[in-house]
Amino acid sequence: MSLATQAAEWLKSFAVNHLPSTARRYSWKTFVNEVTHNNLGGVRFLSPSEGKVVEINDQFVAVKEKGATFVIVERALLSQDVGLGDKIGLSFYKLKRFDGLNPDGSEDPAVGGMRSFMLTGGRTRFPVIWEGRSEDRMTMGLGVKTEIQNPYLRDLITQLEAIPVPGTPRKVVNILTDASPSDLSFNDPTEEDSALDAPAVRLNVATAKHTGGVEISYDRANDTYSVTLTPTAGEPMRVDGVHFDQLAEVLLDGIDDGSWNKAKVTMIKAAPKKRASAEATLV
Repeated sequence: MSLATQAAEWLKSFAVNHLPSTARRYSWKTFVNEVTHNNLGGVRFLSPSEGKVVEINDQFVAVKEKGATFVIVERALLSQDVGLGDKIGLSFYKLKRFDGLNPDGSEDPAVGGMRSFMLTGGRTRFPVIWEGRSEDRMTMGLGVKTEIQNPYLRDLITQLEAIPVPGTPRKVVNILTDASPSDLSFNDPTEEDSALDAPAVRLNVATAKHTGGVEISYDRANDTYSVTLTPTAGEPMRVDGVHFDQLAEVLLDGIDDGSWNKAKVTMIKAAPKKRASAEATLV
């Protein structure tokens, strides 16, 4: 039984205790580290939520929104622990572009009073262009884009954008965008110079696991990639001989601290603390 099904069964056991007397049905959404899809085939990401914590067990926390709607969150995925009666806000993971906005275009400024976005969701792309690479909603909001010439660098960028991270809604590029990236740049030599001047993607990140530089470069001689991590204080660490299908594993090990997958809790109003009852002592 999936965690989402377990959460739904748990909710069924107590939902009636928290419903208005006029309610005949209830709805819910779950955040349990399982990838789900909407009716159009896109990955479903939860909208921010606000409500009162009404039930807790060892595995789940139930938050009741207004009306007859509940949010069930896997307890281990909360950014901080909560208690019964707390009024909290919750925000959940969503894909980001390198500018921090949603790649589907839903957070871009309106033009002429109108905003267009992709109903199936967007995927993160690098702010680069080359002949044959189409411009779309996923890159339109990124401002000036770097023109890439080297074919090996193009292949690397395409693979980072396309390779999935197993068990998550992310691609390898999202390991980078979820790591507070900055100073993104590219080493783009001529194809003839690729063996001497490695094509590379470079940026800085800041996570609990690694703060400093990240370079993903192409080793022309061995037809593999290298990943170099350069801490702000310390010696560079380099992993050579990385095949394209190993990039996710190497970057996860090197820079990913898992904080992206937490449901961020904002404490709006903590529940009143219960007073300990005092017993009279007979002398």
